Amino acid sequence: MPNKHLYLNLYENLKQQIIEGQYQSDDKFPSKRALSQHLSISHTTIEHAYQLLLDEGYIYSKPRSGYFVSDIETLPIINRNATHLNESPNQTNAYSSNEVSNNENNNETLAFNLSEIDAEYFPMKQFRKYARDAFEDDQLSLLQRTNPKGEWQLRQEIAHYLFNSRGVTCHPEQIIIGSSTEQLINLVTDILNKPQFYIENPSYPPIKKILDKKQIKYKQITVEKTGIALEAFKKFNHNVAYVTPSHQFPTGYVMNLKKRTQLIQWAQQSEQRYIIEDDYDSEFRYFGKPIPALQSLDTKDKVIYISTFSKSLYPSCRMAYLVLPKNLCSRYDTLSNKESNTVPTHLQKMVASFMESGSFERHLNKMRKVYKAKLKFIIDALTPYQEQLEVNGAFAGMHFTLTVRNGLTLEECLKRAKQNNLKIIPFNEYDQNLQDVKFILGFGGIPFSKLEIHTQALIKTLIKK
Repeated sequence: MPNKHLYLNLYENLKQQIIEGQYQSDDKFPSKRALSQHLSISHTTIEHAYQLLLDEGYIYSKPRSGYFVSDIETLPIINRNATHLNESPNQTNAYSSNEVSNNENNNETLAFNLSEIDAEYFPMKQFRKYARDAFEDDQLSLLQRTNPKGEWQLRQEIAHYLFNSRGVTCHPEQIIIGSSTEQLINLVTDILNKPQFYIENPSYPPIKKILDKKQIKYKQITVEKTGIALEAFKKFNHNVAYVTPSHQFPTGYVMNLKKRTQLIQWAQQSEQRYIIEDDYDSEFRYFGKPIPALQSLDTKDKVIYISTFSKSLYPSCRMAYLVLPKNLCSRYDTLSNKESNTVPTHLQKMVASFMESGSFERHLNKMRKVYKAKLKFIIDALTPYQEQLEVNGAFAGMHFTLTVRNGLTLEECLKRAKQNNLKIIPFNEYDQNLQDVKFILGFGGIPFSKLEIHTQALIKTLIKK
């Protein structure tokens, strides 16, 4: 692994030792300081490697005691190949929650909005070239009605991209292009047989709207720091679980490997059970490679994978995609009154060319650095106040949460925010039973030139001197 960073090498070696049984369940893991001295590598390298092991559930921590090896329940997972993908160009990852914009207030000068990207870095010149190409004279076929699933070239590029970036193995025939996550979830409810849902609590708001509108039964299940509370599944007999495992919305928590394994085991216990994996912003992970998708662990076609281009490209792109398990493709084909594809064919052609050329991967790599730098700037500024502010969900994505621990009430915080011309979104907009004073902060759309003034306004609002 010569091309990987040192902490990734260390992470892979330690993970392999756990998998091979060199450590037993609940064995004490070496302390970061001891391992740093033993290997003569920096404490930061150790910390990043351990964080990856924590996120994936290989180890767990006890306050003031250190790290211990987890009891990992393994699946009968086999190595799946991708021979049916034909080729595999270099690509990386995609989605967004551009639907939270109903909270926005354009009268506010400073705002930590959730739905925004940094448009300054968008490769407009390259995208303009693909737009010209899409409208050339020899592209007259694009004027015709397209396949309901979407353009073949785009679906093929998405299949290649998902395999390389997320470990998702699929054929272009399994992919359906849509204009939004909501539209595709609505389609999934038509495909599934009498679905009854488990959804996360708190959760992505549009999912409840869809289920309420279609009068589909659902149970809201608490989200823990390790992911959705699977024990609660035993109380009911619902057959579909909708989850955001790689960066839960809105908490930012990451579902660990043990819980991912248990969730897939749950789905495999019944023919009617399925998991909908919404992988909305997993391309933006700032420490190490993205944690593999649930779909990459699935050997029995139980995971329905959904993502979008809203953050990886731009929100107004209005393009999402769905990967159906093979056994559900025939159900889709037999659906009556399927709507035509709702994404303009020329736009699909442009995005496909953008991906095929490698420009998409380069853009993601650049934006990952941009957003990581913004996040680091904010977190570094908040670090001196960690006794008053608790940060969560800041290892990935374009939002994190901030819990106020200094006695200020929510009303006081919002009043102070208004005085500082600052807009911050209370977390209780997603969890009305929340007792803590907590906020959800998006940082993607804040320009670097305004990052300091935003951060200082945030500190002035939430910190008690």
